[in-house]
Amino acid sequence: MNRKIMFLILTLWIIAAGRASTALAAENAPPSTGALNGTEIIKKSRELIYQIQDQKNKVILYLIEKDGTKKKIEASRFWKNYRGQGGLDSKMLLVTDFPPDSRGISFLIWDYSEENKTDDLWLYLPALRMVRRISAQDQNDAFLGSDLTFGDMGQRRLDEDEHKLLREEGYSGVQTYVVESMPKEKESLYSKKVSWISKDNWTVLKTDYYDRNGKLLKRQTIEWQTLNNFNVWKKTEVTNVQNGHRTVFEVSDLHVNGGLQDDDFTERSLKTGLRK
Repeated sequence: MNRKIMFLILTLWIIAAGRASTALAAENAPPSTGALNGTEIIKKSRELIYQIQDQKNKVILYLIEKDGTKKKIEASRFWKNYRGQGGLDSKMLLVTDFPPDSRGISFLIWDYSEENKTDDLWLYLPALRMVRRISAQDQNDAFLGSDLTFGDMGQRRLDEDEHKLLREEGYSGVQTYVVESMPKEKESLYSKKVSWISKDNWTVLKTDYYDRNGKLLKRQTIEWQTLNNFNVWKKTEVTNVQNGHRTVFEVSDLHVNGGLQDDDFTERSLKTGLRK
């Protein structure tokens, strides 16, 4: 697979996935007596996802190099919530619309809720008319010197990490819980994640990712919007603090609970796209 296609796919990890009130406590205040523990806080934050049955939207990604060089990618994203039905957490289809020479490159994820079951990921390359299933080994591989992996595009199960409430503090005028999540598996590419979660509505406002040496690797910030009483992403920015590269992700034309079906997330839809 050529470098251009691999670079495109690696930047799409933030799409799987895939998430304001006035601060009432002093900055860096310790956890209050009787506060929720880290696992409970992460669980409540993830419950935001399960309020929505399905979602479709347009996405624009700006890939910005340290020197300011910018690349633009446009795609259509479709997501369906399964809430554990059939062992599935969710399914997601992403179809590239721009640039023209990448149009039709598609990515499909079946994200499982079952313990020890690896997510299924498929990649379609229209130029080769080929569907490639991404192996479990490939999901953990890093490419082009990047920290991004195919596995980053899925949602980690709650029990895959140890969650600890570090403190409560204000962030951008919002009172937050600061929670550390450490992976249980030794082969993880990240030694830990630290998330700032709103105490008002459980949205994740910022996440710091640390490499295996315990050094800060990248920082993600998220802006939220409300649609039909649901909290959904408006914009997110990820900065690799070690090499200066940034990815800005903007959401538009967003629709929720439109009735996406099981057969919208198959190898056929991966090849033909989904234009609902």
